[in-house]
Order: sequence, then structure tokens, then C-alpha cells
Amino acid sequence: MTLYAVIGYDHPPHSMALRDSIRVEHRNYYYQNDAAIRFASALCDDEGNQKGSLMIFEAESAEHVRAWFAEEPFYSSGVYKDFHIIECRQVLNRLEQSEWPT
Repeated sequence: MTLYAVIGYDHPPHSMALRDSIRVEHRNYYYQNDAAIRFASALCDDEGNQKGSLMIFEAESAEHVRAWFAEEPFYSSGVYKDFHIIECRQVLNRLEQSEWPT
């Protein structure tokens, strides 16, 4: 399996209103479909507003990751202005493992 970095940048300065309106659906989708996700993080501005997302997926191909996002509420609702799926190779990992916040 290959690792893919997924980076989504919101429409400037951020898409908080849209994010907040579909956050429940977004989280439910992640909780029910997180088998391929190895890392997920919010990208934030200086005021604490989320202005993007960073995720690492382990998948057979970039097409599998694209298919996953086709149903993801933030992606399908237009939260992101720019969206990239990039193959990556892990060279170091010192992050402590954690699970979704409750």
C-alpha cells in the first residue's frame, strides 16, 4: 500500500461557516470510513479558524483516495478552494498515536 498526503485549503480567509453547517455529517463520515486514514489534522490560522485540512491515507492508489473524498461532506460541499492528493513516503514518525476526539 502507498501513502498519500491529502491537503485541502479553504476559500480565503477560511470556510468556517460552511464547515460548521456540515460538521456533524463530516465527522460521521470520518468515523464510519476511517480505515485508510493514518493521520488527520486541521490547518488553522492565527485566530484559530480552520482554514484547511491535512490527512495521510494508506491506499492502493490516488484514485481510491479520490473516490473516498467524492462522498466526504466537506469536499462535496465545496469547503476547499484547492485540493491535492500527493504520493508520499514516510521517513520519520515521532507522533504519538491518538484516536478521534470524543
